[in-house]
Amino acid sequence: MFANSLSTQKKLFIMFLIVALVPLLTLGIISYVQSAKVVNGKLSNYNHFAGEKIKTQLDQILEDMYYASSAIQQYVADSTAINLKHQEPKTYSDFKEANNLERLLQAHKKSKIRGIFIITSSGYYYGDYEFKTNLFKKQDIWKRAFWSGNSEISIYQPNHYKSNSPKHVLGLIVPLKYSYGVLNNSYLLMETDVDDLFELMRLLEQDLHSRITIRNEVGQLMYHTKSEETDRKDDIVWKEHTRINNWDFEIRVPRDEFYQSSRVIFKMVSIGIGVAFLLALMLSYIFSNHFTKGILNLKFAIDEVSKGIFDTKLSVDTKDEIGKLGLHFNRMVKKIKQLMDEVKEKEVIKREAEMKAVHYQINPHLLFNTLNTIQWKARLDGNKEIGKMLLHLTKVLEGNLNFNIELISIKEELEAIKHFLVIQELRYGSHFTFSIKMDQKLESGLIPRMTLQPMLENIFFHAFEDGKGNIELEFTEKDGYFQLNLKDNGKGMSQEKLEALFSRPDEKVRGGIGLYNVKQKFYIHYGKDYLIRTDSVVNQGTTISISWPVRWVEQYDESNSN
Repeated sequence: MFANSLSTQKKLFIMFLIVALVPLLTLGIISYVQSAKVVNGKLSNYNHFAGEKIKTQLDQILEDMYYASSAIQQYVADSTAINLKHQEPKTYSDFKEANNLERLLQAHKKSKIRGIFIITSSGYYYGDYEFKTNLFKKQDIWKRAFWSGNSEISIYQPNHYKSNSPKHVLGLIVPLKYSYGVLNNSYLLMETDVDDLFELMRLLEQDLHSRITIRNEVGQLMYHTKSEETDRKDDIVWKEHTRINNWDFEIRVPRDEFYQSSRVIFKMVSIGIGVAFLLALMLSYIFSNHFTKGILNLKFAIDEVSKGIFDTKLSVDTKDEIGKLGLHFNRMVKKIKQLMDEVKEKEVIKREAEMKAVHYQINPHLLFNTLNTIQWKARLDGNKEIGKMLLHLTKVLEGNLNFNIELISIKEELEAIKHFLVIQELRYGSHFTFSIKMDQKLESGLIPRMTLQPMLENIFFHAFEDGKGNIELEFTEKDGYFQLNLKDNGKGMSQEKLEALFSRPDEKVRGGIGLYNVKQKFYIHYGKDYLIRTDSVVNQGTTISISWPVRWVEQYDESNSN
């Protein structure tokens, strides 16, 4: 009941709004869910990938360091490999052996290994000359290894290089307990540059506010992000373990930070939906108003036409369905007006024809009785040709004076012109030929009465010289239309005369009315649904073609009986 009380504009407004908002909200929700899912998935994959990359780099670094350490320990444990006499070289032989040892250390340096050193118990070292032993011994890793006598590994900031010192290194100290000679109780130190590793961790810490923790196999803290944040149960956590020495690597991201992108997406989607809602509200009003305006204008125009005002015309300024409806309405009104004008014109023509028929009508009985008397008199006098001519003239007049029949069959029309042609043969002799080409089934087709005779008269009176020539007549039917083709090989005519052939003649000039009457008959019965075509070549002949809608005798009889 509520919907029935609303105006069309309000109904359209609500409909447009619903149609716009339902997919909009659906699309917004789906977009948010999918976007958040994709972004969160990418963040998760990014953290996992970053953690996997850090773990892989650590494994590679540790593997290189342990491999080099094992090889060096094996070398210095061989009594035949090194023959140093003093921890600090003093003789030529010592310098030679020291040079071999340093080449060995240099050979195990990989691209990321900053330095490999052997530190003797006296404090002398073998390795890169940029190393400052006194500063290194202040590092915690040295102190732990010195007091425990065990291998130590740690991440720290070096300050014991004279130049090109990295910001962070991963150091490994191994006591050389089983070395031979003066290197006994020395320490093997290997340091690897891990600035690239720290840069990757820094990016994680800055981009996602991650907190990274690295612990060795015994749980000792190797690295931890400096942060005021504390660990919470709802933090997003990724854990990895190194393959070489089972170090624990943990990336922890606060839940709020991890889902911050989702909140931004939600906010942007909400703003987009809000803007789209306002836009949909505005467009719904504009469209509903525009749509109903066109309908109201059409209603007013229909009311005007219903009152008989056919000059009404809609102003169409759009190409949408309403605009097309307006164009069709204008065409319909124009067509109705044209049809009414045609009906009026036909009525005028019919009244003129009726008036002429009344004016020229004579008593058929008197005419036929007179002709029969003349025919009887000619027969008594033995003049057979005059009698024959009067007989056929009577048959022609019987058809012409039958004012009650407007449409006749093609068969009847052909019968009528046979009598006309006999008269012409009696007049001119056998100097012309006449041929008909037609399917027998077309004989029951309808044609206006007295169509052929005026055209044949025109041929004999204007085209032929003393009745000499050939006439070809053809009837066909195609696509719902009959077609008549009348062709002669007479004088032909100019284009000017050809164009005026079926035109209304000047009333002051006698004759020329026959072909115009043919055209008027087709117009009365078929309106504008017919076509007359003419073609002529001087001294070669003229062709007249007429097309009109198919109607049959049976249909015409049924419509007249109804």
